Amino acid sequence: MDWPRASRAALVLLVLFLFVAVQVQVWSSADTQPLLHAALAAAYTLPLLAARRRPLAVALVVVGAAFADHWLDGQGGPAWFAMLLAVYALGRYADPRASAVGLTAVGAGVLAVDLPRLQDGAPLDEVLPGWVFIAGVWGLGRWIRWRHGETEALEARAALLERDREDAARAAVAHERARIARELHDLVAHGLAVTVLQAQAAQRVLAEDPAAARKSLASIEALGRQGLAELRRLLELLDERGEASPLDPAPTLARLDELVEQVREAGLPVTLTVHGSRGDVPAGVDLSAYRIVQESLTNALKHAGQGARVDLSLTYRPDELEIVVADDGPAVSTLPGTGRGLIGMRERVGLYGGSLEAGRRQEGGFVVRVLMPWGSAVA
Repeated sequence: MDWPRASRAALVLLVLFLFVAVQVQVWSSADTQPLLHAALAAAYTLPLLAARRRPLAVALVVVGAAFADHWLDGQGGPAWFAMLLAVYALGRYADPRASAVGLTAVGAGVLAVDLPRLQDGAPLDEVLPGWVFIAGVWGLGRWIRWRHGETEALEARAALLERDREDAARAAVAHERARIARELHDLVAHGLAVTVLQAQAAQRVLAEDPAAARKSLASIEALGRQGLAELRRLLELLDERGEASPLDPAPTLARLDELVEQVREAGLPVTLTVHGSRGDVPAGVDLSAYRIVQESLTNALKHAGQGARVDLSLTYRPDELEIVVADDGPAVSTLPGTGRGLIGMRERVGLYGGSLEAGRRQEGGFVVRVLMPWGSAVA
């Protein structure tokens, strides 16, 4: 139900009822000046229709017309009721300054009527209730105004919190999707690079060494199956329908030997050296380190050229991991590159406050050196 609209409709009906009742009372009584009293009755009833928008002006008009009607011996009861409605509107809808001005004007008018009565001997208990009614109605209006303001403030704060929660949820989703996009890039770039090189090797030896060609083709098949499985896992994470499905485990440094073997089968000799124990590396660091090694080896496959070798070194320390991937190739690219691989590696390293150095070596070749701390990382 629309309460503001219902309350406005109730006010209109009340004012119109009051106006008609007063007019009927005026014209049905033995009034010597019915036209004047009818006009004054209209003046202290009909303006109440605008009490929400102009509470101070309405109060001044209603109080003035009501007291004029009183001094001319008009209908006292309806005029008093109309004045109480105007006083309530002052408290409910007027700002503090306008409300104080209007209440002062009403008090002055009531005092102008009641002082002569007290001087004529009217008891105080006949005068005091009117003051109590006026103060109570005005106070009720101010209290309702305050409560309405508090409710609006609470609703505004709730809406702001809801927007903040939605923004945080959207940011979390965007962050997760960006992470998955990097995963897709690393997966596709590595898989396609190895597949292309394996296919090239198979073509070169197909006539002279069918067994070696079959081995390359089998490696392509295995790599393709693995890539498809991991691609399905990542696409399921991106599925907005939220359907639950079993997911394959994410690759970790524990599977590094498999990655190195794939690169060797693609024709790039890799020497793997591990210093220290893998221990309790946080899962996020573990996955990021695996992807960095994967991207580095993929870049070496693309750009190092024939006859190149790669030295891969991992050094585990109590609170950090150092990765060094160095090749001795002449940097003759066999596949195009976009530079996104290095950007993705920098993002992964930056997530954990690490450092990355990548560039040409003085003795030839290319080196990637990564330092990933996990003292504050969350597994």
